[in-house]
Amino acid sequence: MTLKGKRENQKETTTPPLGEVIKQVRDKVIAALRPALEKVKPYWTALPKPHRIGVSALAVLLVLLLLWPSSEPSQTNAIVDGQRVAVPLNLDEPQSTKNSNNTASEDTDFERTSTPVVAPQTIDTDWVNYEVARGDTLSNIFRAQNLSLKDLYAISAIEGDDKPLSQIQPGQLLRFKRDTQGDLDIIQIESAGTQSVIFFRLSDGSFARRK
Repeated sequence: MTLKGKRENQKETTTPPLGEVIKQVRDKVIAALRPALEKVKPYWTALPKPHRIGVSALAVLLVLLLLWPSSEPSQTNAIVDGQRVAVPLNLDEPQSTKNSNNTASEDTDFERTSTPVVAPQTIDTDWVNYEVARGDTLSNIFRAQNLSLKDLYAISAIEGDDKPLSQIQPGQLLRFKRDTQGDLDIIQIESAGTQSVIFFRLSDGSFARRK
């Protein structure tokens, strides 16, 4: 075969241009869809113009959504230096999240265990002496001594006919003694001479008088 014949054979076997291939495919698609379009055309033209515009816009939007690339990789393989390498999918909780959760848990446990321990307040159970001043009342004295007025009312109910509590005088000495809870345990009222009246708490919480 001559050189000219070889060149002619090469021209005959040359692949047609890409543009012609696309045109041929488009013509085939249009020819295949033409019967369906002819059937739909009467219904399409019967629609109002705004409806046709809306349907066309929705069709274009649908095509764009179908062609829009996905942001998440759908494959677990990666190509490195021309070779396909399997990339493991980590479906577990991220390590950083686990570390942060563990740290938060440790901090919470530390806060729970690091609560400062308050030492129990010591109560002075020794006798406290108070000299009645001018204008003093038992209510004011009990408040000044951080004693319960409820205890004062209970003692007043049993003070007797001589009224040692109601008739206190300036210069008179009152002596208080608290129990381990800080409540009034004994109150002693010094009167003229060596006499004194004592009220003390019973085991049931009430008070009694002793001369």
